[in-house]
This record gives sequence, C-alpha cells and structure tokens, in this order.
Amino acid sequence: MVEREPHGGLDPQEWLAGFQDSAEARLRGQFASEEDAGSLYSLALENREDGVWAIANFAMRSVQGVRFIRSQRVMPDLSSEWDPDFAAMLFETHLIEWFHVDAKRKTPDSTGTVRN
Repeated sequence: MVEREPHGGLDPQEWLAGFQDSAEARLRGQFASEEDAGSLYSLALENREDGVWAIANFAMRSVQGVRFIRSQRVMPDLSSEWDPDFAAMLFETHLIEWFHVDAKRKTPDSTGTVRN
C-alpha cells in the first residue's frame, strides 16, 4: 500500500477517522439541502494497493430507483496536502459535481447503479 504521512503530521488512522467523520456529516448536510434531496447510505474507506479510497453510496430523489457509487483515492491524494476537514469538503464538492455534471445523465447498470 502507498504510505505517506498525512498533512500536519497526523497519524494515518487519526487522519482517516477525522476525514470519515467530517465527510459523512458534510454529505448528510449537503444531501438534505440539495433541491432534489438525497440520502447517504454509506461512506466506507477501503485499503487498496495504491492507497486508501473513500466510497460513497447514495441516492437522489430526482433519479428514482438508482443508486450512485463514487470512489476517490483520499490517501495519499488528499491526505498529503490537506487536513481531514478540508479534504472532506473537497470530497463532498467532487461528489456533488460528479452527480450533477455526469452521473445523473448516465444509464444505470443491470443492478440499478451508476459508478464513477
């Protein structure tokens, strides 16, 4: 796995915990305030060979019956430059932009899911 010290010298597990807490709170708040409203089903962190990825699983009222899954590498991509709260804000921004610009226009797969 790719190892890099997180911004500010935080322990990697401490950075990831802070990121996950902040990202979940931000996404739930954002989905509640979106015009088409949404629901966050889960935000998981997954260790892969090339780093740690955040995987958000959510739905939006404007696209009935479709589940969206967006994944983004957060360690080291975001962790090397940003504190957990700012990285969570970037993750939220990228997810909402992806939904509005790309995802809601895609045809779901046979399971009713759209992935990035």
